[in-house]
Amino acid sequence: MRWRLAFLGVLLLPQLALDPFGGGLGASLRHPLGTDDLGRDALLRLALASARSLGFASACALLALGLALLLVWRGRRYLGVWSTLRNLPPLLFLLPLAAALGGLPALPLGLLLALLICPHLSPPCGPGSSPSAIPRLGCGAHPGSHRASTLRRWAPWGWEQAAALFPSAWLSALWGEATLSALGLGPGPTQDSLGRLLAEELPRLGSDPSPLGWAALAMVLGLAWTATPRSTSQGLS
Repeated sequence: MRWRLAFLGVLLLPQLALDPFGGGLGASLRHPLGTDDLGRDALLRLALASARSLGFASACALLALGLALLLVWRGRRYLGVWSTLRNLPPLLFLLPLAAALGGLPALPLGLLLALLICPHLSPPCGPGSSPSAIPRLGCGAHPGSHRASTLRRWAPWGWEQAAALFPSAWLSALWGEATLSALGLGPGPTQDSLGRLLAEELPRLGSDPSPLGWAALAMVLGLAWTATPRSTSQGLS
């Protein structure tokens, strides 16, 4: 659980100016790369520069292929197609799909993110958490005790749902920030973040209509299908 929480540390990083050494922003931490406080500009632009030689869409597709291979290499046992989807990060599908479609506008991107996050969330009224099982407020019960019992009932479920999204929460937040920036609701023009840099580079997805994006998406779906055991279906037949 600790390594999952470490991914959320990216969300706590401060917003930095686009031109920190020319815009009057004093750097409290001098990065060895000589860029901004944390070197995020240099690292991301270095990655983008190396990806341009192959094509940004192709680089996203190769990243999806690598993540899919790592998922299979871990050798986890899946209980079915639904649990397979819950174990795959949402961005694993989003990147190759965006590469194959030549970019996604803000509204389809938001809808796709919502659909990809849905399998990671289980309904609150499952087999072990039906509404009838929630302690009810009796005549002699104290309201404070009812609130405490309700919190004890639903807090583990909420934590479980949040833990399922921890590995890809920071990436989804960056994509969400890029969408807000495209709509004019994100950080101002003098602010800098990974999300703004992604928003600047998102048009490159439409400039490289590589078939590798479709191949990556097919490979990810194929690996997810082959990782699902068919013992249950064979037993029923």
